[in-house]
Amino acid sequence: MISEVFYKSSLTLIARKIIFIFFDLISFTASFLLALFIRSEFRYKAYEAKNLFMVLLIFITVKFLVFFFSKLYNITWNSFSIQDLARIAKASLSSTGILFMISFAFNSNLFTDISGSVLIIDLGLTFIFSSGFKIAKRMYLEVLRQSYSTSGLKKTLIVGAGNSGEQIVRDILRSKERKFCLTGFIDDDLSKQNLFFQGIKVFGTTQELPFIIRDKKIDTILIAVLSADRNFHRKIFNIANESGISDVKVVSTVNDISNDLKVNIKDIRDIEVSDLIGRQAVSIDSKIIGTSIKNKKILITGAAGSIGSEIARQVVAYYPREIGILDINESDLVNLEIQLSRSFDKSKMKTYLCDISTLPKVENVFEEFQPEIIFHAAAYKHVPMLEYFPDEAARVNVLGTYNLAETAKKFGVENFILISTDKAINPISILGASKRIAEYIVTGISTLSASKFIAVRFGNVIGSRGSALPIFIDQLKNGGPITVTHPEMKRYFMTIPEAVSLVLQASANGENGDVFSLDMGNPVKIIDIVRDLISLNNLVEGEDIKIEYTGIREGEKLFEEDLSAEEEIVKTSHQKIFKSKISSNFNQDSLKTMVEHFSGMNAFATKSEWVELFKYYVPTFNSTNGNSPKEIIVNEESEISELFKK
Repeated sequence: MISEVFYKSSLTLIARKIIFIFFDLISFTASFLLALFIRSEFRYKAYEAKNLFMVLLIFITVKFLVFFFSKLYNITWNSFSIQDLARIAKASLSSTGILFMISFAFNSNLFTDISGSVLIIDLGLTFIFSSGFKIAKRMYLEVLRQSYSTSGLKKTLIVGAGNSGEQIVRDILRSKERKFCLTGFIDDDLSKQNLFFQGIKVFGTTQELPFIIRDKKIDTILIAVLSADRNFHRKIFNIANESGISDVKVVSTVNDISNDLKVNIKDIRDIEVSDLIGRQAVSIDSKIIGTSIKNKKILITGAAGSIGSEIARQVVAYYPREIGILDINESDLVNLEIQLSRSFDKSKMKTYLCDISTLPKVENVFEEFQPEIIFHAAAYKHVPMLEYFPDEAARVNVLGTYNLAETAKKFGVENFILISTDKAINPISILGASKRIAEYIVTGISTLSASKFIAVRFGNVIGSRGSALPIFIDQLKNGGPITVTHPEMKRYFMTIPEAVSLVLQASANGENGDVFSLDMGNPVKIIDIVRDLISLNNLVEGEDIKIEYTGIREGEKLFEEDLSAEEEIVKTSHQKIFKSKISSNFNQDSLKTMVEHFSGMNAFATKSEWVELFKYYVPTFNSTNGNSPKEIIVNEESEISELFKK
């Protein structure tokens, strides 16, 4: 399928090249002959001219070669730009200069009837004809077609007349399928009022939005302000709702601070809950990230999950040499493989169905794939479920991480990145405690290895499998009620693409042993998310759907800790990434002993016994099950005290 797409794409490129060359040859011929007629005041008799055919052939050949080597046949119709126009002008001038040299410097008899003024006129006509044909399609798409009937199209008002707003308008106008009738802009920059951008007028500011919506009979609001935060999105969304508009869209992309930001019609989507509870758009430096990933062999564990799959999607955009996707969920792993194969060469992709808690299988994967960078996202992360099954948290989150990290050290992996959680800060859940120990493993092995080991913590990601949002959406579709644990429960949130972008940035910038925490912004009440979700679906709380409070579950906090709740943090070069000074360190022996204690736990151990073991290694762990820590490792307690250094 991929080869078929590339084949069709290649045919399109060749066809466009042939068309451009064909019309340029006509343009060169017409320019030369018309220049002769203009110079002779239309009294020129071509059939009486000497050597006319030979001179015409020289003109066409020189111009074609100059245009060809100027790569003017590699441009596209839809995106013909001012830069392309300048290149045509440069090529026209260069070819005329060469013809001047041929006609005068060499005193060729062929050019006895060709004066300098003919060459000058020919220069102007060549530029006009060649560029005119290439710009014709843009003229049709962006100007002529807009005068046609707009019936059936939604009258759209664009919020933001900045660079991204202009780009999105330009791309909408070029689009083959017309979905929007672009009516105007609004922008809070007073210097832009009543100006036209891409032929579209700025009607007013956001304060005048309700009046403009009524006056212009707007159907759709498109927010094209990439730096907008949740307060701005909420403001526009509320005004639109109050004005009877349910169709609100946003332009969504990651801001790349290393390059000029490019947005297009593909970045337009319906406004979501994430826009109403999210933060200001994240900025990354793709050049630094690209340098760390390009031509490398990347292995992603937990690749079928929400975080792992997004890591895979973003990594392939940086042209790795090979990518390995590993998970224990075979169905979602197959789906991810199919999805990635649409944009990445399948021959450079390896798929592994593997349980990371089984060391021989992990070693077999490393032996076959020989990874250079590992993103370790495999984990059990559902808080209430792990309270019921702490042994599984230990098996996957602790022993699985140890297997991967030790094997990475053994095979000399360049970079190992652990995906951790803010629940590891002052943990009260088995999940938080197990991920804290995973951090201890990674930072402990980092002191003994030439490989670079890094951990990156972040909070709840909107829409991930471990988040409540999919549950709320399912409850909404089924008519409710929507269940919330507590009216005052708050959480930090970020979108999955945002979190992964910052993970890639941290992995590129980090040093061995670093534990990073991502700035999660301000906490958001869960009840506010539910109410936003109800509003987005044009429903009324209490009438169309009810909200019920069920009480806080075991292992849950009412509020998540902030970055500095337990450990000292320091700033990094990126404003959204902070470095945490982890409070405990392990050496080779203490790591081995700790792992032996977890792997050696009785298969029938009680919840209390597991809690006691976790508390021993994570002193800040404050389980909500009411159990107090006891001495559970009697024979080896003094030995552990020596090895476990806080």
